[in-house]
Amino acid sequence: MSNLKEGKLIVEGIEVSKDTKLTVFEKFLTINTSLEVRKRKNGKATVGSLKPIQLGNKKFAVRISFENNNIQGIRLKVSDLSINEWDYEEKLSQHGEWLTEQIGYPEGILSENMFEWGKITQWYDQRSSDAGISILYFQS
Repeated sequence: MSNLKEGKLIVEGIEVSKDTKLTVFEKFLTINTSLEVRKRKNGKATVGSLKPIQLGNKKFAVRISFENNNIQGIRLKVSDLSINEWDYEEKLSQHGEWLTEQIGYPEGILSENMFEWGKITQWYDQRSSDAGISILYFQS
């Protein structure tokens, strides 16, 4: 079960946390066709979703980044066809609603939340009308 306050997120039945290793994660990709390794260069790899993935009550485009086999972070972007692609405020609202469901209020509406394991940031870019959630894992 996902527990984002502890840095754990279930993505397509796979638990992702600060201890997730790319070599272990790749084994799940042979049976899970919703995710694929997209980029691999100089010790870095990115795993991305091929279709929107259900997380809680919302669907997201998911990107998971690794460096030297260690997870670096997760990037989530709400995937809702009813939202105008230029409406970053609605995207922010959807992200805040999901985060409130995951970590509570008022944390879910804050732009940044720090935890022992890492941080969760809501971000937006007015110029591109893009918005998302970044989950960054601190490395020990």
